Amino acid sequence: MRVTQTMLNQQLLYDLEANTDRLANLQKQVSTGKRVTSPADDPVGVTFVMRYKSDIAYYQQYQDNANAAQGWLNYTDTVMNQAQQVMQRARSLAVEGASDTLAPGDRQALAAEVDQLYQQLVTIGNSQYNGQYIFNGQQTQTAPYSTTGAETVSTDAGNILYDVGDGVHLQVNTPGNAFFGPAAASGAPAGSSDNAFALLRDLSTALKSDDGSAVSALLSKFDQRLDAMSAAQADLGAKLNRVQFEQSRLADLVNNFQTLLAGVQDTDMAKTITDFTTAQSVQQAALAVGARVIVPTLVDFLK
Repeated sequence: MRVTQTMLNQQLLYDLEANTDRLANLQKQVSTGKRVTSPADDPVGVTFVMRYKSDIAYYQQYQDNANAAQGWLNYTDTVMNQAQQVMQRARSLAVEGASDTLAPGDRQALAAEVDQLYQQLVTIGNSQYNGQYIFNGQQTQTAPYSTTGAETVSTDAGNILYDVGDGVHLQVNTPGNAFFGPAAASGAPAGSSDNAFALLRDLSTALKSDDGSAVSALLSKFDQRLDAMSAAQADLGAKLNRVQFEQSRLADLVNNFQTLLAGVQDTDMAKTITDFTTAQSVQQAALAVGARVIVPTLVDFLK
């Protein structure tokens, strides 16, 4: 086969263009740190990249849910502590008010503080997290307790669930009646209910009536309600531990998929830089050889 000058020129241009494309591709890999940025780079690799990115987004959504659940539970734990502090203070006042050495005026002063504790417990019962009332079940836009008659309120018993993993649905809310006690019947006799609001109401009434015996009789009810509150908080603590375990598991899953993604998508920088340097040398050599291969014009020969 006769090799013509045109064939040499075309082959040289083809080789130069191919090497220039390779240089551009290697330069892009070095600058972006990614080996695969489009389907043309690696059709098979792109399939894995898309799959791994989808898996990462999937489990990151669970991570967001778990973080939100943890926030709700942590806030509820704080509020439960506040409520128990109120009840502990009320019990201390009850112990003081049960003493036979108190004058009638002293019990009236104690009753005034108990009335304030009642209002404070209502405020706690109406606590909101991110604009949602935490003690009213699924009725999160409705305040469960009013400043009067809070002891007769039946809060919503619906569950608020967060998906924190595949098939893992965690209840984050505690209905008010499960923490403050079942609603007391309207007009129920004093001391018949261990509802926290009812106990404060009954304690105030007994102190205002200067009835030390009635005050003393409420102490066992206070202990009963405080024990129930502690049990509810312990259950909350177990849920917090569960969320933390799920967060750790989800972090491991996301890290695993990110490692797999990096293995397919990321550039081996040391190898790529070496290849880029080699391609540059090849390009320079090709240009130098090309300058000699491409024949000058006839005028140049006549010189």
